[in-house]
Amino acid sequence: MRKIYSKTFLITLAAFGVTYMLLVFSSRISPSLYSIVGILYAVLAPVALLLSGRNKFSIFFRNMSGILSGLFLWGFIGEFLEVRNHLVIADSSYLPVLLVTLSLLAVMLVQNGLRNSYRFAFGHFTGIWGMHMWMIYQFEHLGKTHWSTYVSAASALILGVMAFYISKKYTGTSRRMAFSLASLLLLWMVLEYVWGWKLIPGPYDL
Repeated sequence: MRKIYSKTFLITLAAFGVTYMLLVFSSRISPSLYSIVGILYAVLAPVALLLSGRNKFSIFFRNMSGILSGLFLWGFIGEFLEVRNHLVIADSSYLPVLLVTLSLLAVMLVQNGLRNSYRFAFGHFTGIWGMHMWMIYQFEHLGKTHWSTYVSAASALILGVMAFYISKKYTGTSRRMAFSLASLLLLWMVLEYVWGWKLIPGPYDL
């Protein structure tokens, strides 16, 4: 079962890297190519969600498809539309919408009979959204080196490591994958802070 945690972590991490790199490099090559990449993510998100609902696939594949669906949806709405149409859903003005989304996620988590893969898709998208909103609020309103950024990064690091150890207590595929995804999101958040502090160059700095 340890492989489930590792596979989820590594596949999602690789998907993160490819998703961001395609957006970054296509935006530098031409607006048309950037539009193609954005539309690709808009198509892949529902396709991956559709695959996550097919019973003929394994639990791991269905959940992984849900995770990727959430990532592709963020790539389209949270990244592509932000650059192309200036739709910045990570801005604090969208906090009421995020709170409603979080409430819907809470209902999905306690609702019996709902596929875990759908929870992964919606939860992944909402998790990225919430973390981005918090970081952007700190960087734009408090400052990139405000003391709260260091507290947030340290908290994310601790919680990310805790999620890894907690996952060892469970044997179910979905729960292990959930803790693996949570661990990755929290550790990725730490990396985002490091990029924000300019300690190492980020994707858009290369």
